[in-house]
Amino acid sequence: MSGAPFKGLRDAHLHLAEHGEALSCVDLSGCATLDEALGAVSRAAASAPSGQWIKAVKARMHGWREGRWPDARELHDAAGGRPCIVRSFDHHALVASTPALAAAGVGPGTPDPEGGVIERRGGEPTGLLLENACNLIWRAMPEPSLDERREHLRRALADLAGMGFVEVHDMLSRPWMSGLIADLAASGDAGASAVRVWLYPRLEEAEQLLETAETWQRETLRLAGAKLFLDGTLNSRTAWMLEPYPEPIAGHPHGKPMMSADALEAALSKCDILGLPAAIHAIGDAAVRAALDAIERVSPSTMGFRIEHCQFVDEADVGRFAPLGVIAGVQPCHLLADVEALRRVTPHRAHRAFPLRDLIDGAARAGFAPEEIVWLGSDTPVVRPDPEDNLQAAVHRRRAGAPQADAIAPEQAIGRDVALACMRSPDAENFAD
Repeated sequence: MSGAPFKGLRDAHLHLAEHGEALSCVDLSGCATLDEALGAVSRAAASAPSGQWIKAVKARMHGWREGRWPDARELHDAAGGRPCIVRSFDHHALVASTPALAAAGVGPGTPDPEGGVIERRGGEPTGLLLENACNLIWRAMPEPSLDERREHLRRALADLAGMGFVEVHDMLSRPWMSGLIADLAASGDAGASAVRVWLYPRLEEAEQLLETAETWQRETLRLAGAKLFLDGTLNSRTAWMLEPYPEPIAGHPHGKPMMSADALEAALSKCDILGLPAAIHAIGDAAVRAALDAIERVSPSTMGFRIEHCQFVDEADVGRFAPLGVIAGVQPCHLLADVEALRRVTPHRAHRAFPLRDLIDGAARAGFAPEEIVWLGSDTPVVRPDPEDNLQAAVHRRRAGAPQADAIAPEQAIGRDVALACMRSPDAENFAD
């Protein structure tokens, strides 16, 4: 992590509880091969109590030399027979060991759940689950206790405050988070007092939180909107793209849209009625276009509607954000991690990846400052929240130390000062250093 003395920063897209939990899981982000990942799992399992689930996170299969996931049997052997999961860095895929599949009741006859895929080989589940199919495993895993959840949040807030963040936007907030964060702040916890938290739960849960908001909202904690999912992710090839993938998953040549146009419009209308702006997960360029189209049709009166990730945006759509008043929530730091995936999964669209320059130029043409339209975040624990990573990706478009020829869409680079403006909280002056 950088030792730069950053102050007053905003991470506009992260997962607070998961960031805290990941600090205690097996971290696979530094693995270059599948064998290294399995070795890390094996070492963790060797010291774990019998029967305890082994959780490994931040797996990046496209960066491994083998270019494939382990299967359930390989994971079973590495974990010494304990139930085990390996979660992809983007949280949209996981591999479950044989005991973990059994605990979840996943077998040859288990149908793909709506919005999810169970990968099979010869009719048998391989252990890889995509998108909503991951929930089959999550429901079988032991739930953290209330004290464990509180500790996850406390650790996350302390970690982020130490990096210079004074504002964070939690995407897909859990209903129990509001009360725990409020309790931490009331107890005088340093992290909870130093960091302003915006919550974006699922729409159905946002309604419930809205009813109880007066019991937990405070200066440093508020319900800011509702989270919607329109597509999947690049690495799982479920991001919804305008052009087909060269090697798509079976039955989904363009990826996987997660909502119909009618359902999206209905959800946006409901958000507007509640006065809660939507934060729409849209990674592929087809998903971004569908989100912009729906917002244009609904024409919400509530300010602050957002499209999150915007990893690919077609040339025809970059200028639509500012006139519609739509915020582009972008995590350029993912470019550093996705170099291999961009070249392997979407080589024909890599020039449209993280189009920061186009988005900012589009904002300027509509009379907006960059920081009014483009908000940068990390999506931690998908990747680490080090501010220098966003600056490296936004300014240089390649990993530190890599040659200029390795830059991804270098024409989309922006200046360091502009990137910092898009990372800075407008409320920074309200927080003590």
